[in-house]
Amino acid sequence: MYKWHGRVGLVTGASSPVGMAICKDLVEHGMTICALARRKGVTKLEGLKRIMFGVKGKLLPLECDIKDESQIQAVFRWIGEKYDGIDLLINNANVMTKGLILDDNNTDELQHIMETNILGLCIITREAVKLMKQRSVERKDVGHIVNINSIFGHKVTATVPGTKPMNGMYPASKYAATAITECVRQELLFLNETVKITAICPGLVESDIVQSNANDEIVSIMPALAPKDVAAAIIYAISVKENVQIHEIVIKPVGEFL
Repeated sequence: MYKWHGRVGLVTGASSPVGMAICKDLVEHGMTICALARRKGVTKLEGLKRIMFGVKGKLLPLECDIKDESQIQAVFRWIGEKYDGIDLLINNANVMTKGLILDDNNTDELQHIMETNILGLCIITREAVKLMKQRSVERKDVGHIVNINSIFGHKVTATVPGTKPMNGMYPASKYAATAITECVRQELLFLNETVKITAICPGLVESDIVQSNANDEIVSIMPALAPKDVAAAIIYAISVKENVQIHEIVIKPVGEFL
């Protein structure tokens, strides 16, 4: 991780348990991390910043709702002016609701998932690559995009008969994230950009949105990963040799049957 010391990164969904674990690890490795969260989340990040006083890197909590393109552009404009580009992007922001696709009057819920998990992911990535491209030559030896996906980006688990399934728009958005990761990889090659891209696909994580939105009591007793386990997978993916690209990592807790 020595190559990342002093580099600039951006983490979306930074106030979630996974997001905070990611920010903590990256800052401890000497990075300057622009931590994006909606208004309430920024307060949590300010608390984390105080706790981490004296570490090698720097945590910069920034308010940004990734459903709002104007907020995204304002944040990236500020980062570009202050740091002349970014080196690392962690797309962690995502949402889920308890509603189902076939529920009545659920258009707002469906749009909420699509605008955050798909459109927001694309816009953030587009703006991040712009800043990666504007970096000085000596900083272009390291560049990486990490999408925090899910095992639901590869399969939709069957529910126990008679129990309510999860909102099908969530795995649909994660399947989209799987495709987006590969499409961006190909676009970066086309643009002759030496920026790597990796998808991290965790199973159930403690306090994550699947666990908090599930109606099935079985989920509450299932084994789960800790947020720091997801952060550790990111550290591994971005710390390999320059000629190696980890395209995808699927991680599950031992005993998980999803």
